[in-house]
Amino acid sequence: MSYFDENNLERVRWRCSLNLEKYFENPIRGFYNKEHEYVVTWYENRLSLDKSKTLVEVTFINLTNPTYTDKETGNLCQSFFRVALPINYLHKIPFGSIWKEGESESKFRLKEFEVTFSKGQGLSYKPLWMNRTPHPLEAYKYVHSSYLDSFKRDGNKLLVINPQNSNKSYIIHPLHFFMAHYGYSSELKHILITYSWSKVEEKLRLGEKFENKGIFVPNNLSTKDAVFLYHLKYSKYTEKIVKDVMNNIILSKGNENPNYLIPCWHDQPITLSFYGIELGNSVLCCQITGISQPQGEPINLYYHSAIKVSKDGKRQDGDEPQYRTRKYERELELEKLDIALDNVNNLVTADVIEHLKLLGEKREINRIRLTQEIQQGENVKFLNYDKPENYGVGDKQGKMGNTGIANCFYDIPNNQETEGKSRLDTVWEHAKRLRYEHDAKVYWYTPKLGFNESDDFTLVSLQETLNSLGQSYPIAALILRVDVKQRTFFVLSFPARNERENSGFSSVVYEPQDIRQFLSSEVDIHSRNENLFKLFVEIISSDGVSSDYVDSKGGKMSLFRHVTANKTENNWVWNGIKKLL
Repeated sequence: MSYFDENNLERVRWRCSLNLEKYFENPIRGFYNKEHEYVVTWYENRLSLDKSKTLVEVTFINLTNPTYTDKETGNLCQSFFRVALPINYLHKIPFGSIWKEGESESKFRLKEFEVTFSKGQGLSYKPLWMNRTPHPLEAYKYVHSSYLDSFKRDGNKLLVINPQNSNKSYIIHPLHFFMAHYGYSSELKHILITYSWSKVEEKLRLGEKFENKGIFVPNNLSTKDAVFLYHLKYSKYTEKIVKDVMNNIILSKGNENPNYLIPCWHDQPITLSFYGIELGNSVLCCQITGISQPQGEPINLYYHSAIKVSKDGKRQDGDEPQYRTRKYERELELEKLDIALDNVNNLVTADVIEHLKLLGEKREINRIRLTQEIQQGENVKFLNYDKPENYGVGDKQGKMGNTGIANCFYDIPNNQETEGKSRLDTVWEHAKRLRYEHDAKVYWYTPKLGFNESDDFTLVSLQETLNSLGQSYPIAALILRVDVKQRTFFVLSFPARNERENSGFSSVVYEPQDIRQFLSSEVDIHSRNENLFKLFVEIISSDGVSSDYVDSKGGKMSLFRHVTANKTENNWVWNGIKKLL
């Protein structure tokens, strides 16, 4: 039996927004049964190119019927299928994730490990087929005996980490390491292993010149890529390593026995955390959960403002239009993205995010807005694309088709403590009580993470809004959605300005007429359309929520104060909602 079949492992729920059914229906090996559950166990080392997409062969083994009897030999064999998937999605397809009908709602609970190594200490590369001495990965404890010989011929040059004062070997798949170590955006990895160096320089804008050393992060990448891009631009060592990786992977595509490895792109110590499984004296990494950053001089990150305006903030007559595309606002984070086989032909985007913890010290990054972008305003027009039917990756082959952009990347979870947050903890506890007190559905929300029901909520930073308005409070906000009595309400709560005095803004309850418009990232302060972030601007500009402001919303808004009552049944959130019922 394989490890996942033999061990009665606990399952945990997790968020995966992909629907890969279209890929599952056409496996390159094995047999796929739509009614069965499967678990991801391996990435083969063969890479292929489909148009502009780099594909990785991913193995899924059957959990419902783990084995079958070969009719010719009578031997018991592992039931599995293998499918070629774009490398962009690997961060959402870890070993141990469980799939049915193209979707994953759970994965096996695995122990978390942490190791530190560097390119010159504790790290070696060993493919399984180098069997002159026993390989540290005890493969027979991981795969079915019928699959063992084939598995041992695997050509992946596995990273083998042997920390000092440890008798265990930690095994990292090279593609796991590539996805976590070479920047945060999947699109960055796709660019590196698809195009020539001159094209890479163009797409990553490495030739941009600034007054001081710095980098410009393209719009289709994450600002978290700044550290990697900075080293790629200014470090000859990093440039050489990356070029070698690019050439080796590009030349390996389509080969039956490709030859590439994934080295460290800097020579500083690297700390990794990951979920893994213990196989005797070895530990196999199943999903990397955190990684450290190389340290060095502060990085200047140059960026353009989202909308170009003049110094007085007004539109200039005669300006050329500045066209912007729309981002698809999913009403529920649980809504799946139907992943297409075709390349992108619609410019609407949807985010596919997995968290990656930052271990150790954070590199200092100075965000510098390019001044020429705010000297003269421009007429902003939004292109109203139809909602895509599905999403994909790869080069764009049109603008008005049915396949939008799946923007895949890692993000660093925000665990920073916010002053005055204890008030928000109470608001969240009161909101959760509504689930059993009034049969309500309650979620916290951020634009990146969508709607979530987990206990650990995430705040939305208001720092950029504060900077633009010249204010200093509130630094963040808690956004809640409450569905009760067939109506939907949003709650906006702010940390206390002074915890001891319980001062600060009152919380707001708002009932929008159009939820998608309310949550849209396209904000026009002068429009009459209702919008979440327009409310934030109005509240901060007015230094709070007055009764006149509430009245101006025509019965769609109420507020509640944060007063501790002696009555245990007192509920702040319900106090605000019931005023609108």
